[in-house]
Amino acid sequence: MLNPATAVAALGTLTLAGCAAAPQATAPTMTAMAERAADAPRACFRVSAIRAQKIVDRNTVLFRTSVGPQDVFRLTMRNACLTTSASDPLVLIPSGGSDTVCDRMDLDVRVTSPIGSTPCLVQEVHKLTPAEVAALGPGERP
Repeated sequence: MLNPATAVAALGTLTLAGCAAAPQATAPTMTAMAERAADAPRACFRVSAIRAQKIVDRNTVLFRTSVGPQDVFRLTMRNACLTTSASDPLVLIPSGGSDTVCDRMDLDVRVTSPIGSTPCLVQEVHKLTPAEVAALGPGERP
């Protein structure tokens, strides 16, 4: 029979051994995610270069920029803040002192209405591929 001190020491050793195995199982996943993020091309646009916009639904807006005729960016919102009403315009406020948008944190989006403004939480900024732009219907293009 083990005395209490020996039992606690043995239990502590087993607990630590179990904890040590867990990070090894998750480390490759974290590394793989970092490698995928590094491989993803980063596409940016300037707020001042926006030439047209199209609100697709309560979570999605498309912007066409002056960079090229096929340069369309999709902003996806987290909080279903968008409205298709033409009387409720979008207010785009770049952050960080530059009007370049590459990431969700680079832009503050608000929908104004007669009673105030609703903040939109940007989830993703994505440049559409030429195939994605070609797949847009005539009424879906900005």
